[in-house]
This record gives sequence, structure tokens and C-alpha cells, in this order.
Amino acid sequence: MWDNCCRRSGSASDLSRDTVDAYSPINRSDSPLTQTTDNFNNFMFGCSKFIQDLHSNYSLKKILVVTSKDDSVWQSISTTAKNLEWTVNRVTNTEEALECFHKGNGVPTVAFVDCRFQNDKAIDAYQLARSLRSIRKNAHVVLVALVRKSLVLRNEKDVTSILTSGFNKIIVETCNKNVWIKELQQLEKEDVAMRSILAQQDAVLAALDKTKDLVIITDLKHNIQYMNKSGSVILGYGAEDMINKPLAIFHQLGDIDQITKKLEKNIEWDGKVSWKCKSGEHVYLHCRASPFRPFGKETTNYIYIQESIVDIHGFPRGSVPSIRKGSYDLKSINSDGAQSARRQSLAKLHNLPLEAPITKVISLICTAQENSNDQVVQILDKVVDILRVTELYSSHLKTENIKYDDPVTSDLIGALITQGPVHVTSTRRSSNDSATVKSQPYGLGVAKMNFMTSVTPQIKELLDMSLYWDFNVFKLEELTMKRPLVHLGMNLLTHFEVHKTLGCDERTLHAWLTVVESHYHAKNTYHNSTHAADVLQATAMFLEKDRIKRLLDQLDEACCLIAAITHDIDHPGKSSAFLCNSKNDLAILYNDISVLESHHAALTFKLTTKDERLNIFKGLEKDTYKVVRQNIIDMILATEMTKHFEHLAKFVSVCNKPSTLDEVPVDGLTPSEVSPETIMPTSAEEVNLVKRMLIKCADVSNPTRPLKMCVEWAKRIAEEYFNQTDEEKLNHLPVVMPMFDRASCSIPKSQIGFMDYIINDMFETWDSFIDMPEMLYYMRSNYQYWKDLEEKGTISFNDICKMMTTTLPKIPESGGNH
Repeated sequence: MWDNCCRRSGSASDLSRDTVDAYSPINRSDSPLTQTTDNFNNFMFGCSKFIQDLHSNYSLKKILVVTSKDDSVWQSISTTAKNLEWTVNRVTNTEEALECFHKGNGVPTVAFVDCRFQNDKAIDAYQLARSLRSIRKNAHVVLVALVRKSLVLRNEKDVTSILTSGFNKIIVETCNKNVWIKELQQLEKEDVAMRSILAQQDAVLAALDKTKDLVIITDLKHNIQYMNKSGSVILGYGAEDMINKPLAIFHQLGDIDQITKKLEKNIEWDGKVSWKCKSGEHVYLHCRASPFRPFGKETTNYIYIQESIVDIHGFPRGSVPSIRKGSYDLKSINSDGAQSARRQSLAKLHNLPLEAPITKVISLICTAQENSNDQVVQILDKVVDILRVTELYSSHLKTENIKYDDPVTSDLIGALITQGPVHVTSTRRSSNDSATVKSQPYGLGVAKMNFMTSVTPQIKELLDMSLYWDFNVFKLEELTMKRPLVHLGMNLLTHFEVHKTLGCDERTLHAWLTVVESHYHAKNTYHNSTHAADVLQATAMFLEKDRIKRLLDQLDEACCLIAAITHDIDHPGKSSAFLCNSKNDLAILYNDISVLESHHAALTFKLTTKDERLNIFKGLEKDTYKVVRQNIIDMILATEMTKHFEHLAKFVSVCNKPSTLDEVPVDGLTPSEVSPETIMPTSAEEVNLVKRMLIKCADVSNPTRPLKMCVEWAKRIAEEYFNQTDEEKLNHLPVVMPMFDRASCSIPKSQIGFMDYIINDMFETWDSFIDMPEMLYYMRSNYQYWKDLEEKGTISFNDICKMMTTTLPKIPESGGNH
């Protein structure tokens, strides 16, 4: 390993393996595991001795002369160098010079380049210098430019340009051999010696990055000056996070004080210390710290060597390319062999350079296999194979659960969870279909008037019910002449004081809502501003729930409401699959990936920021705006139905955490007293999961609304799907949902399939998190309604509308609507 490190540094190839081994501070990967103290002592002694002995070890002296003129000046250099026992080689052009530096063992120590003749076609000194410096292994070669005396006296810019191109030194031409003796001796004792020291230090650093122990070097003020790659792996910080930072901030309070006091007295310290990882966790490592005195009694640095986690577990060193090379054939090996194989697998797992949650899971499985019978081992091997895949939360429909005699359900669900232009078979019920074709013109004149003047008593009375789950958004659509979003938006945004949170006034808020609503297509039967208003109202309802209130702050609430308002802005009434198949400009722009959601998010910020009169974000600080923008984009993209099962699975596994009930007490409660409602997500990623689930549920909440509204939404989405199928057939495009033909489609079947595969499980989970029983009441009642219609053979909306005289019973008082 050391040979490789030294060769890579480009300057230690003269050292023999025996010499390197004598000073090697790091155990090679194939050596047996030793005690931490021995590692530390070897390292300290090796570093000090290695640096002190550089001059005696460095004996190889090679000079390359690059000149097309074999005159008396170069003859003087060559003769003098040979007398001083330097090896001299001469080339006549740039190409030959570069070739010398590409040879494995022929890299010169010093290169003299003839810079006396500006019109020399054979040698381009500047290009040569830049080319050599661009190659890492040539970083420590001393480049000397030979110039005429007139150049030094004539122009300082010429001298500067030579040095900045990569030369280390400039020497004026002379034929005096005594002068060359002094120049060459000076080069050897100063430039070459210093370059060799830097080269050997690079070799040491390269070796440190190979070791699995955590190595940190600080200055005398205990500010971190160096950390090897193992430190980044173990602690999770990058070098930029730690360099020049006080060591104490990466430890528990006061934990490092006893160490620094010892070191300041030039006393070594040995013991366990707690390091604070970037993830917030703490890791305890055996540490040996010592003052470093490379040039005498004067301390220059403090060195900390922590035994790696691998050493603590007693596993052998060495990197392993994979966790398991496949399942073992347990029938072909005996019990002892199986145990040995599992121990090796577990050792390899711990030896991986990175640790992720999946690594911990597989480690636990391997441990469980140690004491398991063959049958269990085989099953666990299959589990590990499954866990190896990258798309753990990707959706895969269970084919045995799909009714092949129900093509409507197959069409709908297949289209919702699949992405791409050819194989997609349906649009989505929520915002997967959002995109735009042409922007509609708009004006800001409405922003100049008081928005309250347009609110009639009827509208005001209806808006007073805006935080009830049975709020009638269709009535608001009628009263506002298809402008429900501005009215409901002002009502709910001011209720949550979004304008104060964002630092804008209500006039700006009203202007923004007006422009946003104008970019929803009124001709769409489903994806219009009424749908946006409905999603906004559901979002507001969820934000009013106690558990959500405790989890989200005011800025989070503002982001949720804004994302709900704009999540389908400029939707064309066609699905992403349709846009891809028709080669729409948006599909080309977004590479057929999340076409509609990407467009919604982009247009949201384009419209908002292009005019100060409607820029609701203009009052935010730069960093706050970045957070807001990131959150809104994340939530809009979460409405893409192709990621539905992934988001749901993550939410279930992270936010409902059933295992937590048996572990750490929450808020002083014993495990038996802790309920799922007591457990709150804590990390930023967990909070983001909640926000994604919130907007997803709001986006497809139609089946959980009162029956008449549920039926109206079903009618509108079906009509939009029918229109798409008609246009696909007319333009000879692939038909995404062939079963959504207006002449034969069964509406009850489509609703039952949608609720079975998308709605029921998600809202059951969401209700367990926020406690909203009225939502489940309507969902179950509506599901039974569609089931009854299917049994009666009712398929068209004309038949359904005739039967809408019956209504559902009122919600029990214990459930409540609010």
C-alpha cells in the first residue's frame, strides 16, 4: 500500500520497500489486528522519523534539459551537473519533454526549459509548464526557466507570466561553470529538498486516507487542521464541515476538556471519547491523543487517533466489494460451514465504509442467522436479497389481487402508478396530469380594489363554513361565477395569517390569487380552479388538527396552503402520458419525467416572482425563501401518483413507528401509556413525509366527501378522461385508458377500483395519524354506495343522477364535522 501511495505522489519511487516499512505509520490491510496503543506509537514514531530522514533518503537526482539549441550555455549546465553526480537527459521539443514525464520511473527531479527564444517553434515553454502542472504526479517537479538577461531587466510582466504559468524559478543564461555549481547546489538544498518533503507528506496523507482508524490533527488552539476519510465516514461530516473548526464542538459538552488539558502539558492521553455525528447520534471510540513534535521539543500539532468501529467489534480489516455474494446453498454445506459463512458475511457488513439504515437491518439479519436453523436461514437469505434492491418503496401491484375480468380497474390503477409515454394506460385522479399549453392573459386591475367589496352576503355565509368537512365548494363555484379560488383563498390564507408569515400585505395576496386562478383552465371539467379550491380547503382542515398543529410551524402552514393552491396550475385537462405520447413541448422540456408536476412547480414561481405587485415572497429573507421554495416544490412533486405507494410506505414505516411503543418513553410516559398519537415525527425528513402525505390526501379527498359532492367529482373526472380518450382516438395516439370510453365505461367500477387500490389504505393510515373520523365515515359510506350501484348494473351518470334523491344519514354526533 505504501509503495502505491508513494508512487502516486510522484516523488518517492526511490525508496525501497524495506525503508518504507521501517517508517510506515499505518498497518497494511492484510496485516493482523494490533492493539490501539501499538498503532498509535508506530504512527507517532513513523511520522516523526519519516519526515526527519527525508534528506538522507532522497538521493535520486535527475535533470531534464529542454532546448533546441545545443550551445555553450547548455553544455556548461550539462557538464556541471554531471560533475555533481546528477543524471542529465536532453530533449529538443515539447512533445519529447512531455513524453519524459509520462514514463513511470523516468520523471526528472529538475527540468530546465529554454525560454530565450520567443519564436522557437519546437518549444512552447508556457504550454509545457501548464501541461506538466495539470498532471498530479508532476506537482513536485522543480521547473526552471532559462532566460536572457534582457528579459529580466526589460519587463516585470514577462517574469510574472513565466512564474504564473507553472515555473518555480528563473535563471539568467551564463556559461560560467562556477555560477552553475552554485545554482545547482542551491536547487538541491532548497527547492528540491522542499519539494521532496511536500511529496512525502502527500504520501503520508494518502496512507492516512487508506487506514480505517479515524485520524484528526489540530493546531495548538485545538482547531482541526486535518481529518482523514475514515473520519468523514464514521462521523458523517465532510472535510469542509470540520477544517478550522474547534474540536470541542464535535464532542459532548466538557467531554474534550480533560484531553486538551493533558495535551497542553505535553502529556499523552488514552481513553474513550464521545464524538457527535452529523446525524445527531453519538459514537464512542477508543482514542489516543498526543502532542506532535517533528523538529525537536517544540509542539506544533496535536494528533488524535480513534480506533475504528470495525476494530471495536473485533472484525478483520480490509474492504469488501459487497455484503453477500448471493444466497448460500445450505444443503451443500454443513452446519459449521454455514455458521462460518454467516460470520464472514457479518464481518464484511461491519467492514463497509458507509453505514446506512439498510446496512444496520442486514447486519441484524445476519446476526439472527447465527443461531437459526437451516429453514430460517434460507428465508432470511431471501429477505437480504430483496433488501438489496434500490427501489424498496416502489410500487408493484400484486397480480393475484387484480380482477382480470375488471378491465376498468386494471386500466385506471395501471395508469395511475406507471410513468412513461408508451406503457402508461391512464391519467391520474389527482395532480399527476398537470401541465399547460398556453398561458392565458391576465391583468392586475382587480388587485387595486378592495376584495371585500365583491363578497356578497351569500358568499360570506358560505365561507363561514370553510373549516367544515362538508363545505360545499360547488356552491361557492356557482356564487363566484367560477372564481372560487380567490374567495376561498383569501378567507383561509388570512385565517392562517399567511400574509403576516410571508411579510406581504393582503392586497398582494389578493393580486397573487387572482393571477393564479386565471391560469387554471375553466374549460377543464375537473382540473380547474374549483379543484384547487377543494384541495386548499382539505389542506386547511388537516392543518387545524391538533397533531398537525403541534408538528408544523407557521411557515410550514403557509407552504402547505400555497402548494395546495398552485399544485395543478395551468393544467391542460390531459394526463402526463398523453403529453408524452403527443410529443408536447412540456414532455420534451422535462424529459418525460414528472412532466405535469414539474411544470406546476416551475410556473408557480415564475408567475409569483416576475411582478412585484403579486410577489408574495418579496418580504422573505434570502435563506427563508430558499426553504419555502424547496418545501413548496417538494409538496407539488409529491402529488405525482407514480410515487404514490413509495410515499405511503415511507409514511407508514416512519411516522406510525409501531416499534417505538416498546422502546424509549415519550414525555415521561411509560411504554404502556404511550399511544400512536403521542409519538411525533422529529427529523426534517419525517416532517416532510407528513407534509407530502397531507397534500396527497387533500388532492384525492373526493371519495371521502359527502355523497353528492363525491358523485359530482366522479362525474367531472370521468368526463375529463372521456375527453382525453376521444382526442387520442381522433389523433391516432396510443389510448392510455381504453376502458374510459363514454359509451361503455362503468363509473361505479372505476370508483371502486380507485378506492380499493389508492384511497382506502391511505386514508385509514392518515386518519390514524390526525384523528378525523368524519372522513372515514363518508369514505366507507360512499364505497358501499358504489358497490350497490355495481350490483344493480348501473353504469352511466344519467342513471346515477336519477337515483340521487336518496341521501346518507347524518354523521353521528360523536364524530362531528369540525
